[in-house]
Amino acid sequence: MRPSRLECDLFELEYTGELPAALNGRFYRCGPDPQFPPRFADDFFINGDGVVSMFRFANGHVDFKSRYVQTDKFKAERAARRALFGTYRNPFTDDPSVHGIDRSTANTSVLWHAGRLFALKEDGLPYELDPDTLETRGKFSFDGRLSMPAVTAHPKIDPQSGELVFYGYESAGEASCEVTYAVADNRLTLRNETRFVPPYASMIHDFAVTEHYVVFPIMPTVSDLDRMKAGGSHWAWDESKPTWIAIMPRAGSVSDIRYFRGPARWSFHTMNAFEEDSRIHVDLTVSEINGFPYFPNVQGKPWDPLRARSYLTRWTCDLASNDEEFRETRLWGVPADFLTTDPRVQMRRYRHGYMAAKDSTKPLCTKAGTPGAVFNTLAHIDHRDARIDSYYVGDEAAVQEPVFIPRAADAAEGDGFLLAVVNRYDQARADLIVCDASKLARGPIATVRLPIPLRMAFHGDWVPEDAVCAH
Repeated sequence: MRPSRLECDLFELEYTGELPAALNGRFYRCGPDPQFPPRFADDFFINGDGVVSMFRFANGHVDFKSRYVQTDKFKAERAARRALFGTYRNPFTDDPSVHGIDRSTANTSVLWHAGRLFALKEDGLPYELDPDTLETRGKFSFDGRLSMPAVTAHPKIDPQSGELVFYGYESAGEASCEVTYAVADNRLTLRNETRFVPPYASMIHDFAVTEHYVVFPIMPTVSDLDRMKAGGSHWAWDESKPTWIAIMPRAGSVSDIRYFRGPARWSFHTMNAFEEDSRIHVDLTVSEINGFPYFPNVQGKPWDPLRARSYLTRWTCDLASNDEEFRETRLWGVPADFLTTDPRVQMRRYRHGYMAAKDSTKPLCTKAGTPGAVFNTLAHIDHRDARIDSYYVGDEAAVQEPVFIPRAADAAEGDGFLLAVVNRYDQARADLIVCDASKLARGPIATVRLPIPLRMAFHGDWVPEDAVCAH
């Protein structure tokens, strides 16, 4: 996880195996990589500057490109040749010279929509990038119509209507409660933007959308302005607060929100959500406490790595019931995260899900910075029979978030390929593996070799070449 600070072009990557002819497009990735040593020694890796990379597949060939996102923060620090911004999400720890400058790093995910490519982080506006060169074009605010100051890194695209459904939290300023919900059409025209106030101010890293509803998890990773002003953490874990699930009709208003309650829980990412009669099911990764040891506990308890393990879980809310409690069902007993599906089934009942997992029965990755924390396995769950298919990526290796690619536009759900970057710590480099998603346990059908390590990216997206060419 040491910084690489590398912007590069690698032409004609070598590979073994056979690249499927269906792979004709770009795999975009986004993650953090600080360009300068941090101002504070206890800073942590998610606070790095955003780097977007691209694997471009064409006719059996693969090229690679990576570029920093030229955010306002990045440009200010590059001009000064040193770090000027302080700890994660706390502007009160910044150098006074950058007061008021947008401090977003745009380091979390990429979005392709309406023929445009964006780098996202939940504390700022999207940054648009050139899809070929990865050059930064600038911040995007829906032609100045957007009122929310920050947009989630996990927007959802309705595969049938093409609508972009998204939100932002802390919309009234640092540590504020307000959440903004918004919808844009398939041409990126803003159609709706409305605010509501949940029971308390919390980090809402991801959410869920079904065919008719939008679901916001309100979990007790909480903010506090006084703590921030004193130089403390923006976020802290407060398990005295319950988890609330806010459910709102997509075609309704904030007055239609219904809340369901449960025990203190934390989730980073959602796999999918769907409706079944009057019930709303949300499949997501769930832990008993926040998974980051960097965030303090407001009660002063030490961070517990066992309680921080996240498991694929289903939360169910029954809109026809008078019960305000949601039901929780664990779907797999192995810690997992970085969840994905066939994008064509998002927001609706689905069968296949994919994830990165931590198989504790395999050898410990001793060369990783935090040996027990790496994901060493790719996994596929078939919800029809709860069957798990998995592939261990090897000793002294760690796998990053997978992305699913349909074999063809009209292929059945789950008929396609799974791509994932694998870090080879003992070789100081990385691979990009290509697997048949329906035969994951057989391992890669092709392995693209890179001569360099790739720092962990958080999230990525596959864009077919014809989608790029159409714009």
